[in-house]
Amino acid sequence: MLVAATCVFAGCHTSRAPVTPESLVGGYTYVSKDPEMRATDHSLDHLVLLSNGKYDLVEGGTTKVVSEKEGVWRVVPGDPPNLLLDLAGYPIEIREKEVRLLIDLDVGIWWVKAKN
Repeated sequence: MLVAATCVFAGCHTSRAPVTPESLVGGYTYVSKDPEMRATDHSLDHLVLLSNGKYDLVEGGTTKVVSEKEGVWRVVPGDPPNLLLDLAGYPIEIREKEVRLLIDLDVGIWWVKAKN
């Protein structure tokens, strides 16, 4: 009984606060820790999530064709919660000072914005 009570108590302290759309609104920059990737391929990449549920995504760089896409975004609850840009999903990671939208953790690629 004591073990069960301890697990319940510990679970209450380790649960994450729910991600709200308001906490995600803002401008994001592209981060890549991949040593194989050329920074100039993504030098113009940026993502903006608007409070009206729309987004603006620009991808490209000085060595890669630039494209712009606009659409609708929403949060899908889960563990971790996901951000959907139309049909593309990005797991959400909330850190102490930043919000990350994970693209590929194996090579270290994500979108990041400073936390409000």
